[in-house]
Amino acid sequence: MLAVVIIFLAGCAQQSAVIPETQAPDLVWPSLPEVPRIRFLYTITGPENINNGRGWIRRTFDFLKGNPQQQIGSPYGLSKDDEERLYVVDTFYKTVHVFDKQSSSHYLFPEKPIEGFQNPIDIALGTAGRIYVSDSGSGLVHVFTGHGRQYINSIGEGLLQRPTGLAVNPITGELLVADTTNSRLVVFDEADLRFKRIVGEQSSAADGFHYPTNITVSKTGQVYITDSLNFRIQRLEPGLSFIKNFGGAGDSPGYFSRPKGIATDSDANVYVADALFDNIQIFDSEGRLLLAFGSPGNGRGEFWLPNAIFIDNDDRIYVSDSYNKRVQVFQYLKQDVR
Repeated sequence: MLAVVIIFLAGCAQQSAVIPETQAPDLVWPSLPEVPRIRFLYTITGPENINNGRGWIRRTFDFLKGNPQQQIGSPYGLSKDDEERLYVVDTFYKTVHVFDKQSSSHYLFPEKPIEGFQNPIDIALGTAGRIYVSDSGSGLVHVFTGHGRQYINSIGEGLLQRPTGLAVNPITGELLVADTTNSRLVVFDEADLRFKRIVGEQSSAADGFHYPTNITVSKTGQVYITDSLNFRIQRLEPGLSFIKNFGGAGDSPGYFSRPKGIATDSDANVYVADALFDNIQIFDSEGRLLLAFGSPGNGRGEFWLPNAIFIDNDDRIYVSDSYNKRVQVFQYLKQDVR
């Protein structure tokens, strides 16, 4: 058996030596000759994308042993810490991938099974090194520390029905949880994880929700929530009073069919992933459409059910391209897009 493996590995080495590397052309939106605003950077499908020193021999042995969870199965929630760790919730394998750029390593958490960890959806990073993972199957939000390696406890039992989107507002010190089937926002004190209050109810009125799914908080504490079955984005001030909403049901630019992921960049532009349109629409903070990028497919800059977005401090845009089993990374080219 060992001899067969060695021969197989040698064959892989010979084959890999003759595959030429090609440099793909620059992919930007809008296309030239217009001034580019968004640039495609790269794709993440598994540990090999972070150059973690795993040679072809190690990767082949892993393949022969069978380790499918090393690859991304169905990405959803995304976040990134100040030490360049990228966290990717994988709803297929019911785990969280951690891609650690500084140490060129990759690991999964929870390391041991957690009772009630059934259908993880979103992730948010809080104070004191805490990490929150929503679990829509168990109706809980799980709390970790140690970059996900240590489980602390869970919150929301008896209160949350189907928690999905998460966000921490550092300005108010609150953890915000979208309780999707209850069509409301549940607020916890981030310091002691104590329940504080409920915001909103099922309604199409200006202060209501219908299946809210994703949340983001801008640098100034403004809260944006994807109000999915109202086909709009709700904007709330830091104290969670409703300010305005934008969007509506439709199939033309500026409207939504299945809005999900949402994030803001350093210029307070709002990015919304539409899982049916397979694109990302960019709005200013008042809800005016600025640009859209992406299209259906599996090539660079193409999506198949995008469902979450995270934008880091350097305006890199991470998009969970769920049915393509990958995270695509783009760069916001910091210019005035208004």
